[in-house]
Amino acid sequence: MDPKYKTLVPLIIIFFIFGIVVGYVAHRPETVVKTEYVNKTVEKIVEKIVEVTVTPTLTPTPASTPAATPSVPDFTVKNYEPSKDIPTKTIELTTRGAVPDTVSVRLGDTVLIKVTTPPNPITLSLNATYSRNMGTGGAVVVTFNKKGSYSLKAVTLSGDPNIQSTPYAEGTITVYI
Repeated sequence: MDPKYKTLVPLIIIFFIFGIVVGYVAHRPETVVKTEYVNKTVEKIVEKIVEVTVTPTLTPTPASTPAATPSVPDFTVKNYEPSKDIPTKTIELTTRGAVPDTVSVRLGDTVLIKVTTPPNPITLSLNATYSRNMGTGGAVVVTFNKKGSYSLKAVTLSGDPNIQSTPYAEGTITVYI
């Protein structure tokens, strides 16, 4: 037998055994033994239950302090459901812009805003306080709770983060009483 094999074969066997030992040590489940001593004395706990009758006292509120009225948002937005929602007006966001770009509705009326055939996904914003990703074919119903003028803006988003979004459509919704 060649002398290099006399050295190589035992080295392979030693590394194989070493690998088995390291693998076993690394993957064996660890067993932790905890010994707890429990005090065998019994303690007696006594509770006293006391009944208390509470009588409310009414304090008159000053007449000059008005009651707080809950804050109502300017408008509410929800997904359009054709079977349930009957919008008062409709605004389509097309390649030509918002059609129509100016809408007047009464307080409490609803406006359907829907996207038709954009080149890229669209983000809709109302009064710069509300923003929603509409995708390439979304539709929302906006209910107006306060009178005023609301600006509508839609921008297209590109797939590349280095390219800025471009204006797609703009419009105005006027709410009156």
